Amino acid sequence: MEKEITIKLFDIVKTNLPQGRESTADQVGGNVVRETIEDAWEKYEKVMISFDNIVKMTRTFSDEAFGKLLENHSLEEFNQKVYFPDAKESIVQELNAAMKLRMKIIASAREREKDELGI
Repeated sequence: MEKEITIKLFDIVKTNLPQGRESTADQVGGNVVRETIEDAWEKYEKVMISFDNIVKMTRTFSDEAFGKLLENHSLEEFNQKVYFPDAKESIVQELNAAMKLRMKIIASAREREKDELGI
């Protein structure tokens, strides 16, 4: 396993205001970023995400790119693997909000599954 990789968000999305879940003809969505991080997950000990040149992200982009990683990895695994060394405070707040919302969505889905199974 390699030591670390730095994924430059701007190099992927080509805009300083990334938005949207899915890619369109006009923009790269959060799904591409999430897939890039997933591809690096098993290959590297640390996955560094550079926010250089990123001004702001939409909630849907943040959820798709980062929050949905919690569907396959625990928050503890995420915190041990993914780093945001140059994220501005506003970006960190957006990421935290997206992660909290995704954890609630995951918990609700698990509760529904339990209810459906009668557990």
